[in-house]
Amino acid sequence: MTICVQIVAFVALYLVLNHQITTPILRKRFAITLLATGVTLAFLLPYVAVILKMPLLPVFLFLIGLALFITRNKFRLKRDLPLHPLLRAPTMNLAPDFPEDPVMQQLLQLLHEEIGLPKHKTIRLQTSLNFDLGCDGSEAKQLMEALEQEFVLDLGDYDTYRYFNPPVFDVFLKRRAKGRGNKVPLTIGMLYLAIKTHSWDTQTLENLS
Repeated sequence: MTICVQIVAFVALYLVLNHQITTPILRKRFAITLLATGVTLAFLLPYVAVILKMPLLPVFLFLIGLALFITRNKFRLKRDLPLHPLLRAPTMNLAPDFPEDPVMQQLLQLLHEEIGLPKHKTIRLQTSLNFDLGCDGSEAKQLMEALEQEFVLDLGDYDTYRYFNPPVFDVFLKRRAKGRGNKVPLTIGMLYLAIKTHSWDTQTLENLS
């Protein structure tokens, strides 16, 4: 494969990845994978060049990964989130004192995307993700990662095992979670307060929620 063809192919690959991967977390994961692959292949360059006849492969993988990492928040910063359906609907099922500011609207949108919100249940600040909405540990992990990215949230002393059980098949995680005792409700109000302050302080959030 000639150098020109390789350049065209890798530019096309970057354009496809850049257009298709719009989630900050996913862009970051792809970026790290490509960066690591590029560095790894660099040490095996003679073999890559001989076997694949693509001596520029490590360089381009590294550059694509670097570009994705640098622009990982590109779409998040430009995205104009629509109002959540619950806030648009004339029969929205929110508590009378429920906040309706842009932060809460974005939080509800994220909750709806990650764990789903009930259509016929009143949503309150005291509504808990783990008890009322049935959010499990796996969903919570993705949700907290998304919150960290979307709102630049410092998770501080957040302990997932305080609120959620680990997967039943994961013996290692079950051992780490041992001794946490009964689970504590993790409420929408706690998430809202954490986002407003950009930090997670367990004692403060649980006392104020």
